[in-house]
Amino acid sequence: MKHVEVVCAIIVNNNDEVFICQRGPGRPLEGKWEFPGGKIENNETKEKALIREIKEELNSIIKPIEYLGCVYHEYKDLEKPFSLNLYGFKCRLIDGNLELTEHIDSKWVSISELNSIDFAEADIPFIHKL
Repeated sequence: MKHVEVVCAIIVNNNDEVFICQRGPGRPLEGKWEFPGGKIENNETKEKALIREIKEELNSIIKPIEYLGCVYHEYKDLEKPFSLNLYGFKCRLIDGNLELTEHIDSKWVSISELNSIDFAEADIPFIHKL
């Protein structure tokens, strides 16, 4: 089973709302909601990977402000199963309008709404930490 190292940004605004994105068609976990982020490249710190991924995916600049931990998860029931370590960071938006380039939808939601949304399984433990 392929294994990947991934970071995600839990971007929080001044109203205690969190920014989430919906995965597009033709990708693993199509239609699921997630905290934006992506794979860590060789010789890249988790924080630098997170800043780079948000700049690429959302054309915006964030600042990681709190490390929320690591989740290990196996997606066994997919056409191409894989496992991942997902490192979560609470972040603030510094610059940009969070423009979608890879996802099909996005929204700001209150922390209390997060439990009612169809999230990718690896992201769910971070909801409980909020």
